[in-house]
Amino acid sequence: MRSSEKYRYDLDVLKGLAIVAVVLYHAGWCKSGYLGVDVFLVLNGYFVVPQVIRQIKERRFHYFDFLEKKLFRLLPLVLLISGLSLAIGYWGMLPNDFRFLSEEAVASSVFGNNILQAVTTQNYWAAIYHKVLMHTWFLGVLMQFYVVFPFLMLLMRSRMKLALVLLTLLSLLFYLLPIDTIGDKYYLLPYRFFEIAVGGIVALYSRRRSSSLSYLSLGCLLLMIFFGAFTIGEREMPYNLVGGTNTIRESFLPREVLLLLTVSFAIGYLLASSRESKISFFAKRSKILAPLGRISLSIFLWHQPLFAFYRYFFADELSISVLFTLVIITLLLSAFTYYIIERRLMISKVSRICLVLAFLAVNAFALWVYQRGGVVRDVPELDIYDGSVDPTVFERYTDRIYQYDHEFSADQPIKKILIVGNSFARDFANILLQSPQRDSIQLSYHYGIEDCPISRIRQCDRIYFFGWRHQVPDVIWQNLKHGAEVWGIGTKNHGTCNGIFYKNRYRSDYFAQRTTIREDFHTVNRMLKAEWQDKYVDLLSLTLQSSDNTVPIFTEDQHFITYDGLHLTPSGTRYYGQLLSGLGFPW
Repeated sequence: MRSSEKYRYDLDVLKGLAIVAVVLYHAGWCKSGYLGVDVFLVLNGYFVVPQVIRQIKERRFHYFDFLEKKLFRLLPLVLLISGLSLAIGYWGMLPNDFRFLSEEAVASSVFGNNILQAVTTQNYWAAIYHKVLMHTWFLGVLMQFYVVFPFLMLLMRSRMKLALVLLTLLSLLFYLLPIDTIGDKYYLLPYRFFEIAVGGIVALYSRRRSSSLSYLSLGCLLLMIFFGAFTIGEREMPYNLVGGTNTIRESFLPREVLLLLTVSFAIGYLLASSRESKISFFAKRSKILAPLGRISLSIFLWHQPLFAFYRYFFADELSISVLFTLVIITLLLSAFTYYIIERRLMISKVSRICLVLAFLAVNAFALWVYQRGGVVRDVPELDIYDGSVDPTVFERYTDRIYQYDHEFSADQPIKKILIVGNSFARDFANILLQSPQRDSIQLSYHYGIEDCPISRIRQCDRIYFFGWRHQVPDVIWQNLKHGAEVWGIGTKNHGTCNGIFYKNRYRSDYFAQRTTIREDFHTVNRMLKAEWQDKYVDLLSLTLQSSDNTVPIFTEDQHFITYDGLHLTPSGTRYYGQLLSGLGFPW
């Protein structure tokens, strides 16, 4: 423990502010709060890099001892939270979701969840709500830095500071160059290295202090992490036809620029502030932010599972009362793990054995779940039974339509239907194939409307397209044969997560559950219908009960209509096919 004379209380306050921003972001209340993680990265470099370089220079650095200390700092909490999350998942998660959680648990325990998310999720900003352990990508980046950085410094022992500067510039260059997706740049160490390293460079080289600069830097930093994505400007984006209008607004300033500004202001504060500054004086007496900063690791690890499970089992939105309750629970759990685990857990033979056993237990259970495809009980609502191990059955069902991406057969004198568009279009293709008219049509599928094969356009009797009518290029209309038509496919929605309904499986009204449709989907549906007029498949209205603005979750034979709220199960496609046929839809 550092002496009170040398301890940087102001940095505890900075960590406290950063963790508040991150929590509010995951709660959906602070659009730029994710930038708090960048503050943590800079601060980690500020503390760790000088220590490593100094110890290597003094020939008292022990690589594996250093890694063991970092493991004991991070791994016990990760295993505890992963284990508890798996236990909750065993009780109430549906197979596919439970399989994803088991993947994340294994990846988190080996500090590779950032790599897993880069491969699977790819877009951090679109996938935080129901992913319980997604946030541990941050610990993956940190631990990978702890592994790579000291090793490189040991190799460059005689030129460590120069090597550090060059590696920082190289990482920054990688980040700035258009050589990868923004998702990979968010998750992977080569693009994050400069954030951690630059904090260390500041600690190594900064000498002059300026109180006025520290105030300015802190103020600008807080503007970035709390208001940056709002106040810099917004612009309207095209409607998202799958998710409603949730992506209609986007920060005017690119996320890459927001990140660089956040890092720059954090550097400015570290350069200007000191333990003798007025900010440090007030921080030392802080009764809220400084304590939050000290337990920020525990807060970071606890809050997302609590938020994610609430959204999975109860509701997508966190009201003020719910957020307050979850924050209180987070603080209580964080204080407990900070004082019982973080501060008291010492490296010893017994603790090593316990940590290894915990690691093996959590991962053995997670791998067992993954090997079973997340199936730990019968789920007849999805036609999944204990012993089923195919975790991608529903995705494959939707994507099986890709096999219809071929020319029409001239030997079959039946109606030729061309389906164009994304997974919603493939859903409609499955509806056609499950409908009573399936034997009287010949189906062809193509993903993109812009490059749709002319030969198929000229042969088909009808095109079904998921998208706006004004997006249909002129070449389509010019090559339609006489009497052929182009129809629009409507949007649909049956909730955001089936876990909300599955948790009620022991209730008598389980199969009677319905969900309310957000106004966003009505807006999209009305706009599409206005464009397509009478050539429109209004899927939303087929299931909508106008008196209470709800749609069913289950078919009449007690099966889930969708597996994720958006994409149809085989029972769901049969359900829609029967509804359309019952209304005399002109296939």
